Amino acid sequence: MILTSFEIMALLSKWFIYLNVAAIMGGAFMLGLVRLERREVSIICDYVSLGAILGIFAVTVNYLVQVGSFADDGFAGMLDIQMYVFLWATPVGESVGWRLMGFALALSASRLMLNPAQGVRRAALISLVVSTVLLAATFGLAGHSVELHVLARFFIFVHLLAVGCWVGAFYPLWRMCSTLDAIALKHVMDRFGLLGIALVSLVLFSGTGLLWMLFNKPEEFLNSDYGIAVSLKLFLVTIIFLFAALHKFILVPNLAHEEQQGMKYKLKNSIALEFIVGLLILATTAVFSSMLGPESLS
Repeated sequence: MILTSFEIMALLSKWFIYLNVAAIMGGAFMLGLVRLERREVSIICDYVSLGAILGIFAVTVNYLVQVGSFADDGFAGMLDIQMYVFLWATPVGESVGWRLMGFALALSASRLMLNPAQGVRRAALISLVVSTVLLAATFGLAGHSVELHVLARFFIFVHLLAVGCWVGAFYPLWRMCSTLDAIALKHVMDRFGLLGIALVSLVLFSGTGLLWMLFNKPEEFLNSDYGIAVSLKLFLVTIIFLFAALHKFILVPNLAHEEQQGMKYKLKNSIALEFIVGLLILATTAVFSSMLGPESLS
């Protein structure tokens, strides 16, 4: 299959949307873990702010690409005002509007998190959580998701929320391997591992529910492009689980023993590899959510 320039731009911009949504979800998750570490809070807030700004840019580009694709007039079609207005009144435009609102709310909340007033910071954290829920919900407003049963769309919402919190937390954790001492890092990783059990449970619960609803029979995994893409994602998620087990049972416990600096270095490299796998998972998700569809919807 040869992709057009619009399809390539649409895929890249959607992948970028996933990345920045994950940054906001993971940032909000990590802020709950390290809210007493003012230096780390400040850096994570900058991470969330950058994700929100780049997310607004990615959503805008993705919408312009869709306008150009529908106008069918090359890159000049991206400036077609009539098509712009037409699409804005469809589920595509609705999802774009809510995503822009979600990113804008995350941006303002991340800035307010740095306010010295405790009440303002608490309200900002609540607003940031609301923005993550809003952003996760937008993925059920357009594309193949619209054709799914409401329960399947709920599974998608839960799945995106759990995966986003997990993958989006990798960068802050990777960075803390250099900025925190071994004992403080172990404390953060232990709490992350404990809450990670809940995230893994949600990923498994929602993922199993989706597979049950999207595929009529097991053979569709191997006989359809969508099934192959989902199988690839399952393989990558399995690798993520193996990394999580490595951290929880080997690397993190050894932070309290000898050669702490060397163990921090190993943990940092492991998180970096886990993050790369997370990027591939989001890229796979962008492909089959944009270009492929289950046979149950065909």
